[in-house]
Amino acid sequence: MLIELRPGTSAEAAEEVAARAGAHEDVTAWPVRLAGRVFVVVSGDESLAHVPASPAVLARRPTPDGHWLVRRDSGVAPREVTIGPPLSGPPEAPRQVGVVGGPRLWWAAGPCALESTEDAVETALTVRAQGAHALRAGLSKTRSSPYHFPGRGLRGLEALAEIRRAAAIPVITEVCDPREVAAVAEVADCLQVDGRQLDNRPLLAELGAQRRPVLLMRGPRASLDDWLRAAEFVFTRGNSAVVLCAGATGTPQQPGFGAITALRARTELPVIFDPSHSTRSASLVAPAALAASAYGADGLLIESCTKPERLYRPGDAAHMFPPESLADLVATCERVRDSARSLEVSC
Repeated sequence: MLIELRPGTSAEAAEEVAARAGAHEDVTAWPVRLAGRVFVVVSGDESLAHVPASPAVLARRPTPDGHWLVRRDSGVAPREVTIGPPLSGPPEAPRQVGVVGGPRLWWAAGPCALESTEDAVETALTVRAQGAHALRAGLSKTRSSPYHFPGRGLRGLEALAEIRRAAAIPVITEVCDPREVAAVAEVADCLQVDGRQLDNRPLLAELGAQRRPVLLMRGPRASLDDWLRAAEFVFTRGNSAVVLCAGATGTPQQPGFGAITALRARTELPVIFDPSHSTRSASLVAPAALAASAYGADGLLIESCTKPERLYRPGDAAHMFPPESLADLVATCERVRDSARSLEVSC
């Protein structure tokens, strides 16, 4: 349940409402400010929660589906999310900024996992020259096998910072452990969550406590409600800078383009598409990216590397789209998206 408070409610008054709403030992409540509005999040048995008769209380917002804040009609979820400065960061942070959900197609490219620092710098410089808004390079990976390279984890933070400085480009990296979120947020411009981590509630809560954008991948078996509830977990901790990333769904897995349009009816949050993981083939990245653009994706997350033959994980090289062709691909995707929009029919 959510209790919305009146605009201008002080922090002290919000804390008082939260304390009274969560007075029962089986209920937890805390205030959160989102989109210039003030809410008290009530977690636990709603029948035990108390909505105080306070002049600060504006309305009670029932949450039967578990995701009211991210809904289109809530007026809370942002249509645009900025990745890169002016977010807090070290003085040497790249000046480049990308807006996901704006008029232009946002895109990021790079290797699935951060491996060789030298190769990653070369890739970062190449994709930046191609027009990329950010570099993707995972520090931690939720692998399907315990014998596959799990990523460098916190050991790779210094390398990630070096790549970010050398290429002057924002970086997106994956985080799996809630204990590592704060440290990774000191370096990365955007924190990525694998679809298999959508049920990792401690991780989502910790991401919500940060002020870095969060990229939520959809798991292949996750419903739209599962996905939106994961975003809601981040929102309820105070962070509304969430981007949703669609990919493969079903068994056998196929690119889930329909999720892009389905989400449009349910949330304002920007939605991008991963044509690499959804197809598992570099030869299919372009068709999938074009299809996602026709469906109205706000951006693309593409696997690319200048030295794919040197990647550790068997099979990762097969996903890598040639970096020298990225600009042409994205330009074509933008034309397709514009053409599709010109043909939209109002229902």
